[in-house]
Amino acid sequence: MEKKIELDIVIYPEGKGKDKVYSISSVQVPNVVTQGDTIEEAISRLREALELYFESVPYEKDNLIKITEDEQEGCNNPMISRIFL
Repeated sequence: MEKKIELDIVIYPEGKGKDKVYSISSVQVPNVVTQGDTIEEAISRLREALELYFESVPYEKDNLIKITEDEQEGCNNPMISRIFL
C-alpha cells in the first residue's frame, strides 16, 4: 500500500462576482498550480494535478519539505490548509 502524503496548500481568491475563481498550489510543490470556480473544485483539480505530477516524478515524494505551525502562522497567504494524496 502506498504511503499517504500530507501537503500544505494555498488558496488565492481572484476576481469578483461571477468572475471570481480560486487559484491553488501546494507549498511543497509550487510549480503545480491550478484553479477552480469554487474552493472544492480548485482542491479537486489540484489533487488530480499533483497525482499526475508524482506519477511522472515519484522520487519527489521523498524530497518534500514539512511546514511547521510557526511558519504557517507567519504566512500572509489568504487561505492555507492541507490535503492528503
